[in-house]
Amino acid sequence: MSKLLQLTKQKLSHAFIIAALLSIFGCNTIPKASDAELFQDKNQRSQQLEKINDWTIKGKIAFITPQEKQSANLFWQQEQDKITLKLTTFLGVSVLSLNSENGLYTLKADGKTWQDQDIDLLLEQVTNLKLPVKSLIYWVKGLKASNEDIITYSATNALPSQLQAWVNNKFWQVNYQSYRLIGQYRLANKLTVKHNDLTIKMAISSWEIN
Repeated sequence: MSKLLQLTKQKLSHAFIIAALLSIFGCNTIPKASDAELFQDKNQRSQQLEKINDWTIKGKIAFITPQEKQSANLFWQQEQDKITLKLTTFLGVSVLSLNSENGLYTLKADGKTWQDQDIDLLLEQVTNLKLPVKSLIYWVKGLKASNEDIITYSATNALPSQLQAWVNNKFWQVNYQSYRLIGQYRLANKLTVKHNDLTIKMAISSWEIN
């Protein structure tokens, strides 16, 4: 079990976890835009979203392994290269917070503080989760983080349906389950990130483009 999962388990009861997972990944009551409304040329979409460097997402996130299922509230704010990421329990108790300033990343969890200039390495050392956060900044928008990433596009709305990538010699797959129209942008509100037996589910309730 990862340290992050252990920290989360200490602060969430089993009942809260099950209820949250059912509410997040069960029935979706938010009206979906039609494929015709979502349709956008893939090159046009990439050019449009590559210009967006300041954004905020709020929602839920779940970390699932064969042994554990843990979930939390998610707040992620990106301002150019500056990141603010917070995970909290459904009672508002902080599980993990991560922010950066002048290229130095600071992570706080379980009353302790760690710092490093490599965000991916910092998360791995503290939580045992080998998350490619630098790539996820692009993947969450449905964009390639590198030219080697492979995107499969939907035949009905031309939006990314799957992304495959190798990061630090590890294979990752992102599946985009649904999209919403956020002003003029087509952005995913439900996606799944997989690596080996780790599955990360994100249900985004709001996108804010600055």
